[in-house]
Amino acid sequence: MLPDESRILRDRLVPAPAQFHLASGNPLRIQDDCEVSLCTDSDAAESPAETRRLFKTYWGARPKLRPGAPSGAPLEKEAYRLEVKPDGIVLRSGGLAGVRHALSTLRQLAEAERGVEKHAHYLLAPCRIEDAPALPFRGVHLCFFPETEVFEIEKNLRLAAQYKFNHVVLECWGIFPWKSHPDFSWADRRVSRSDLARLVRLAGELGLTLIPQFNLLGHASASRAMAGKHAILDFKPSLQSLFEPDGWSWCLTNGRTRGILTDLVVELHEFFGRPPYFHIGFDEADNLGTCAACRKRESKALVKEHLLYFHGLLASRGAKTILWHDMLVQNDDPRWKGGYTACGLPEQGLSELHRELPKDLILADWQYDYPSKDGAEPSWPTTRFFKEQGFPLLVCPWDNAKGIRSLGELARKEGLFGLLATTWHHQHDEELCRIYHHAAKASWEKEPDWSTSHLVQRLMFAHHQRLTGWDMGVKHYRKTGSAQYQLPQHTWPSR
Repeated sequence: MLPDESRILRDRLVPAPAQFHLASGNPLRIQDDCEVSLCTDSDAAESPAETRRLFKTYWGARPKLRPGAPSGAPLEKEAYRLEVKPDGIVLRSGGLAGVRHALSTLRQLAEAERGVEKHAHYLLAPCRIEDAPALPFRGVHLCFFPETEVFEIEKNLRLAAQYKFNHVVLECWGIFPWKSHPDFSWADRRVSRSDLARLVRLAGELGLTLIPQFNLLGHASASRAMAGKHAILDFKPSLQSLFEPDGWSWCLTNGRTRGILTDLVVELHEFFGRPPYFHIGFDEADNLGTCAACRKRESKALVKEHLLYFHGLLASRGAKTILWHDMLVQNDDPRWKGGYTACGLPEQGLSELHRELPKDLILADWQYDYPSKDGAEPSWPTTRFFKEQGFPLLVCPWDNAKGIRSLGELARKEGLFGLLATTWHHQHDEELCRIYHHAAKASWEKEPDWSTSHLVQRLMFAHHQRLTGWDMGVKHYRKTGSAQYQLPQHTWPSR
């Protein structure tokens, strides 16, 4: 055995398993009638069919399954144990999710056979693996912009499952084809209901909980502020009364606003299959309460009434409410100074609103940087504050590698609900690699090993992207890799 062989193989696994031990002996050839001993502690009726499906998808093989005998205490549903032997695989999982995770690990580990031009089989090095997640909620937030293509969302869903995330928040930016209120999306940029329904089905098949996001306070334009676009008002000025005068936030004193938003929330939640969570946004509402009617009311009372209404609506549908944390902390409060996110304005008076909110609201604390002072680890005061107040918390980093690592460590040590990585417009190139790689390790691994070189990270990410492309049957250049084009258009060579 080469001294670095274990390291070479372990670097291929994202996220890395808790325990990985190479064994001696010839590699296992994955082929028809490859023996697999399968034992699942729950979902036992579904696991054999899923195992066969994934063997066919990943390796074009039909395994010979036989029931395995349980040993030891039951495993949690996402945990698994693997032993790869020269003559077969022994797999025990806590449930269907554990089966998927185990086979995803083996897929990253498998190599095409050597010494041939066109391989017919994959090989697995003999090894023993034990694994389980560090955090219960491991998520990625994806934006479906009018400029985004369906295949990009599909690739990122598949990659999220491969990297053992179990939740994806999908925010549709003016592209959802509403039946209840068609005017509330771009008429020429709506995505077909059939394409969106296929993505919802795919997420379920991959073992992902797909969570819709619809902004119920700020970001009401369904467009990025810097673009100056508005999915509704650019073409329907007659609907101005539903918004604050500049269109950025919803008008909370207009009764029709709540009625329409109710229709949209119910339609979206229903379309996504009534998932157990719904993200209502609620961030960056800088112009809250500025219209003639709203400025006569106390902003705190308006926001509380609005939030409690939709919390109750979603609860009646079996869903918990997720919202960004930033409007609940005031930007001039010295406790959050030093680069930590706080967007509430003093005149809005929302700094004590958290005391009057139900404690089952899930706060998504977004911190996009690494606000180190004098080389010390960031203290993340907003996260610690809301934990003390009794709220379940998601830490939400962006593309700063140090920030992702630090927030993941905080979530693990403090026993927080989980991590929700954000991508925004960085769903391409090295930014996407950095986000997925670090967030997967930070949320799955109990003691992450960060020593893998940047070059290896990039190369393995490219390979893992390629796996998703094979599953999708990609045949077009711009659908390969992590970017549609490898050169910016302004640098294209002349033809």
